[in-house]
Amino acid sequence: MKRCCEDFVKWVIDNCLEDTVSVHPDDLKMMTHLDLRRKKLTSLPESIDCLENLSVLKLSNNRLTSLPETMGNLKELKNLQCENNLLETLPQSIGNLSKLMILNLSVNRLESLPESFYALKNLTRLTMAANKLTHLSPMFSNLSKLLFLSLDTNELNELPDAFASMKSLYYLNLSYNHLKSLPRSISAIEELETLLLEGNELNDLPSLESHDMLIKLDLSDNDLSSLDFDVSALEDLKILILDNNFLTTLPEEICQLEHLTQLSVCSNSLIKLPENIGQLKNLQELDVEDNNIKKLPDSMGQLKNLKNLYIANNNGLKKPDDLDVEFCDV
Repeated sequence: MKRCCEDFVKWVIDNCLEDTVSVHPDDLKMMTHLDLRRKKLTSLPESIDCLENLSVLKLSNNRLTSLPETMGNLKELKNLQCENNLLETLPQSIGNLSKLMILNLSVNRLESLPESFYALKNLTRLTMAANKLTHLSPMFSNLSKLLFLSLDTNELNELPDAFASMKSLYYLNLSYNHLKSLPRSISAIEELETLLLEGNELNDLPSLESHDMLIKLDLSDNDLSSLDFDVSALEDLKILILDNNFLTTLPEEICQLEHLTQLSVCSNSLIKLPENIGQLKNLQELDVEDNNIKKLPDSMGQLKNLKNLYIANNNGLKKPDDLDVEFCDV
């Protein structure tokens, strides 16, 4: 242990980190938080495991290409922040971090995850956006305690049918991948409040009726020609974004979403809106730009809380005279 501390102290001094890290052996042994963000680090020493009580390690915005295998010896680590680096792989020992709850690996160069990764059964927050992941193992189902999961801006073509175990997941971001379909197990996520699927290649959807706690749903920039599920079942939905698809109609059931505040369906092939759209009493923003709509429904005048209306690039569409909005783009 003494030799390990001496090596770590030398590394601290060599990297001019004395203002950030104590070089006293007793302090190192008791250290629980270490913030090494923006230190231009290209590597970490094997001796980092002398920090045996470390619970929070922040390594963001450096130039790290790898993490040492000894990271797995940091048995007390609960929070690891390593976004905005150059990581291409993760150490096999990462699975030994049994207490890890928060892990941020966004904006790196990871193409795959070691099998040991799926032993991190206490993770509640996992952020891996902007990497190069092409697949996930079915063992992903082991991460059953996840509450927050961001996998956006990767290269995923498909997902394992592994979400049925994630009963408490409330945030799921899968935007900007290459997904053509979603696994059925997504329907089993009971607590989901935010589902972001923008910028994929989806042409159909699994049943979403079970997500009655959903607040935000973003399906923009996909290949959807219809919504083949009962939208009215999403009774808490506030934000629905369907831009840049191939929709020709919207289901009348949308008009039953009494909590909806934002509806955006620009750049589709809509020729009309649901006749009862005036039932959306809490709607504040409506965007129907770049469609083929000739006339707005008479019920539009009932949208007393509507503040922003976007109707440009339709068939000469005009704002109804009885509709009072703060901003209208025609």
